[in-house]
Amino acid sequence: MVQHNDTDHAVARQGPSKPAESPKPCAVLPTHFHPFRDQRECDLITQAVDYLNHSGFYWGPLEVDEAHTRLAKLSLGTFLIRDSMQANVFFTLSYRAPDGPTSVRVLLKDGGFSLAGSKHTFSCLFGLLGYYIASPKKSLSMPYRGDMPQSLQELARRAVVRSFGKDSIEQLPVSKKLKEYLWLYPFSI
Repeated sequence: MVQHNDTDHAVARQGPSKPAESPKPCAVLPTHFHPFRDQRECDLITQAVDYLNHSGFYWGPLEVDEAHTRLAKLSLGTFLIRDSMQANVFFTLSYRAPDGPTSVRVLLKDGGFSLAGSKHTFSCLFGLLGYYIASPKKSLSMPYRGDMPQSLQELARRAVVRSFGKDSIEQLPVSKKLKEYLWLYPFSI
């Protein structure tokens, strides 16, 4: 077994061998999850976590009740991925179904990902999501990324007001129209 939170022991078990032959240790933060069965499994989960962290719809250790509360008022098929609270499961897919929010375990088996109760296995978690988004049942439609992010224009406006202060807007060497925009919400910085 490869321990995903103990790289020192993995290096010690390699014994005297050439550096080119030694497998790279899996550097994943300690979790409540079971140890990986092999390096391939470790690499698969490490890659999935890396992609999920950039996806915007990965919520980490979100409780099932909180996930269902967030999804309850959203449109059918809206989904998110969160950490599973079961020690032998890494992720859970929570989505808004016709009968209300529901959660399904994402299992790691046979070197791929599958939903509990499904016979389909995918080499990538995003392949699994793509399959269910494109399926005729349309169980999944769009990811839930939380509150809508502010526009770049609004972020820039806030940065200018914060940098120069609301009292200095009139003295800025910019157009009258831009000054009016900066003054739209001078206190919401």
